[in-house]
Amino acid sequence: MAKTRILFIDNRPEHLQQPVLRLQFAGYDVETAASGAEGLEQLRSDGFQLLIIDAELPDEDGWRVLRQVRGDPKLKDLKVIVFMAERGETGRLALVPVDAELRRPFSLGTLLEAVKRVLARR
Repeated sequence: MAKTRILFIDNRPEHLQQPVLRLQFAGYDVETAASGAEGLEQLRSDGFQLLIIDAELPDEDGWRVLRQVRGDPKLKDLKVIVFMAERGETGRLALVPVDAELRRPFSLGTLLEAVKRVLARR
């Protein structure tokens, strides 16, 4: 059986290492992108089942990337988990639908549970 493919977009490598290792240990195939543009390119060329994205990307706002994902006929149904600052950003969730949100700081266990929950939905 093929592993579930996840793309994790965050511009800070130090924020990627532990979550990626935890997800890989749980059996997921995880790839990373350091920018919104790089992530969109990967999403459009490869078959991912889940996108995990930082809402606060410096090169291209994470919400803008999400609007592009939702506006792309090939990507519009992709499951998405967005993570963001502890406060704020709530209004944007109404404008760009996501499957789950995580607020910083979050534990690796919380991330793994969110991934399982989102992927279990049909």
